Amino acid sequence: MLVHTRRIVALAVMATASAFAASHRNGPLVLEDQTANLNDLYVFRSYESGKSDRVVMSMSVQGFQAPDNGPSYYKFSDSVLYRFNVNNSRGLDGNADIQVDLVFQTQQRPNPTFVGYFGTLKSIDDPGIFQYQTYVVVVRNLKTGTANYYTTDVKGHPLSVAPPNLGPKSTPNYEATLGQPSVFTLANGMRVFAGPRDDAFYFDSAATFDTLNFRTPAPILAGAADTGAGAAAPAAVDGFAGYNISLISIEAPINMLTANNSVPTDPKDPNAKIGVWAATLRQIVTLRPSPSDPVNYGEYVQIDRVGNPLTVEALIPLPMKDYWNRSEPANDQQFAQYIGNPFFASGILNGVFGLKVPPAPRNDILGVFVPDITRIDLTIPPTPMAQQQRLGPLAGDNAGWPFGGRRPIDDVVDIGFRALAGVLVPGYGVAPNNQLGDGVNSNDVPLLGVFPFHAPPHAGYKHSGIEGTNGRGMVTGQ
Repeated sequence: MLVHTRRIVALAVMATASAFAASHRNGPLVLEDQTANLNDLYVFRSYESGKSDRVVMSMSVQGFQAPDNGPSYYKFSDSVLYRFNVNNSRGLDGNADIQVDLVFQTQQRPNPTFVGYFGTLKSIDDPGIFQYQTYVVVVRNLKTGTANYYTTDVKGHPLSVAPPNLGPKSTPNYEATLGQPSVFTLANGMRVFAGPRDDAFYFDSAATFDTLNFRTPAPILAGAADTGAGAAAPAAVDGFAGYNISLISIEAPINMLTANNSVPTDPKDPNAKIGVWAATLRQIVTLRPSPSDPVNYGEYVQIDRVGNPLTVEALIPLPMKDYWNRSEPANDQQFAQYIGNPFFASGILNGVFGLKVPPAPRNDILGVFVPDITRIDLTIPPTPMAQQQRLGPLAGDNAGWPFGGRRPIDDVVDIGFRALAGVLVPGYGVAPNNQLGDGVNSNDVPLLGVFPFHAPPHAGYKHSGIEGTNGRGMVTGQ
């Protein structure tokens, strides 16, 4: 039985305070630059009907967006380069082979109002969209040195950002009118989306950060508490319920991402696996000649990155987080001493809770997090949405994290808790190690079964941070 000791040393408190936050608050310096602050990365074979030959890559940015935060609302930064990196060769060494960049441009359309959006928005081209954003997609093959630029879809429409969900008067039938019309098909066969979405990450952050003050039955989940939707609020509270994020999603044919342009079927094929991570970059010099607009110069330098969930939160010490964010996955061996002997396992799971965990070095963890890229085995078929398991491979669903990439449904917190406890190491996959969890087992609102898969954004008019917790609600304003 898990014993919760009353003595919690200062180090344990510090480690917990920076543990599971899904990159939403992932370093002291990046907190001052929220439009470049990455939250989560999702990479998975599409489970949309007829699209299983495609891979979806999504990054979320600028977390904890209050849907009613007008009058300008949230947007992508014009001075940030948002990048997907794809590693498809050399044994997945953390060096990019393909890069997909998105650069945004904001147009403040002339208007006499004080708001960014006005009236009932009837389409993505509605004149009431005063704060209008477009973007360019750049696909680079670093092996051949070629780059292709896309500013419009196959029909010639500019690649525009979906507007926010203001409420039932301004944005009625949001997803049909504004959400899905913001999905664009490019001339190379990719589909893209950029805009606000519900945050698909779910986690009882408040209980964890209150010095491991888990709500019963957490942190030991058994029976329906582990297999069902989880307890409803206030028994379990999703700290991300009701909040939006800015999402960038790319859907690409599998053969566009492999080194030999194949669709591998044999797991032993060297092209069967690829690795993906996201990054944000800014030009190295910014001048602010006030009252004029800022001017940016020089090469782009990395501000933030995210590969696997929970890496920088649970494995990297607080004083090194900013340095981690600016470093490259190919150089992650320098962090092996922390990742291979994680304090969360030795200092908290063992030191505070008394669990028996594997001794260092933790090769099971090093194999996933060094280099820190989300790996996806392209030979694993996607699991239909209705049959997906939140615990992924721990529940027999190999299409989830960490073997099949990461899907929106994957409960990376519970998987992460159990992995750190050593459930993949022989002799450690027993109770209570294989029952750890925070008690929140699903997203606050149902996910979509079609691209971009994240639920529509919550509406400002009916914003609620707790209503419908644990998958029992609907997106407000729909």
